Amino acid sequence: MLLTLTACVGSPGLGTLFNRRVTPAAPVDVSPKVAAQLRDFDFAVQSLRDAYLNADAINDEWQTIVDAERLKIAQGDGNEARFVESLQKIIAALNDEDVIVLPPAQSQPPSGGSGAYSGIGVLIDLPREGKDRLLVLAVYPDSPADRAGIKPHDAIIAIEGEPVTFAKRAELIPKLRGEAGSKVTVTVRTPGQPPRDLTLTRRPVEPRSPISYKRLPDTNIGYIAPNPTQLGTMRADTANALRDLSAERNIDGLVLDLRIIRGSEFPLDEMLSLFVNGQVGIVQTRGKKEKIEIAGKSIAGSQEVPMAVLVSELTSGQAEAFAGLLQDLGRAQIIGTQTSGQIAQFATATLPSSRLRIQVPTGDYIGVKNNSWRGKGVTPNILSETAWEDFTAEADPHIQQAINALTAP
Repeated sequence: MLLTLTACVGSPGLGTLFNRRVTPAAPVDVSPKVAAQLRDFDFAVQSLRDAYLNADAINDEWQTIVDAERLKIAQGDGNEARFVESLQKIIAALNDEDVIVLPPAQSQPPSGGSGAYSGIGVLIDLPREGKDRLLVLAVYPDSPADRAGIKPHDAIIAIEGEPVTFAKRAELIPKLRGEAGSKVTVTVRTPGQPPRDLTLTRRPVEPRSPISYKRLPDTNIGYIAPNPTQLGTMRADTANALRDLSAERNIDGLVLDLRIIRGSEFPLDEMLSLFVNGQVGIVQTRGKKEKIEIAGKSIAGSQEVPMAVLVSELTSGQAEAFAGLLQDLGRAQIIGTQTSGQIAQFATATLPSSRLRIQVPTGDYIGVKNNSWRGKGVTPNILSETAWEDFTAEADPHIQQAINALTAP
């Protein structure tokens, strides 16, 4: 779960930490802007010092870097980019990709708002080193992309004729979005097919799509793919899908597809409650071990149904913990490619002046077999050599592997 500055339920230590204000030892002759930056910098340093999971990294060598960057801020003119650079340097010195600077939290949309925007209507994975593409994870219903026939697993390899590259990853999403009625031409590559150019007319997009579930053809196995944009309702949506799949007769197996589920907002405890009961592992924080106790409830036989969980190189965060914990318990077979390993329990420290946020890993998930997946990822029981982006939904080898696993004698 992601603990925030004002939402540290059950963690009074973190709550006390992130609600206090650190008084800076700022020179008396600095400008108010520099004094505010020093205040923020000290707050970030103290947050990491008190809560960061890897205490060994908060050492004298790290403190030397902190002191040097603090002096640069104190001697500077309050330049915002330079201040952020100092934050990035003390974080980079920890050598942990899970510690990141986040922008200020966005205010919640008014009641009934949903974050709609004008664009082509796709959920994407940004380019990665060695993979110069925008990978389409989901296509929103009735969006320009949907109308043009773009599908999950497709890759956008150029925008207005300019190749998509890892080096320009920060510039790509704004190029897909734009004023309603404006046009954009994208080059799309479907696995196994030559690239094609599509000209799309941007329009208002609702970034939502329904949960996908069905009985797999010629089987009595249910398949559920939670909506990656609606993690807050995932437990309820999954429970309803289970009830619907079992309305006429109980299913003999379940395939739960988490291959494009990313980030720390996955409802871990709630999803575990559908399939397991009791202690399922621990969270190892810096100073103690906290049991993960689940009050399970069977929905249409969900506590007993044989399971396969699909994961991929895209799967990250608490979805990885879900897969790893079930694997250690022997409750599910994990199928697909190695997950990302970007998994931890987090707290978020909001800096008092700039309102920038520092994501701080505070806990590590440990399974009943004493396995940890942070930095390594979950290794599937049935490991595939085929990445999610290398095939189409119509020829999905991971689903076939799951069927084979669940129907094996």
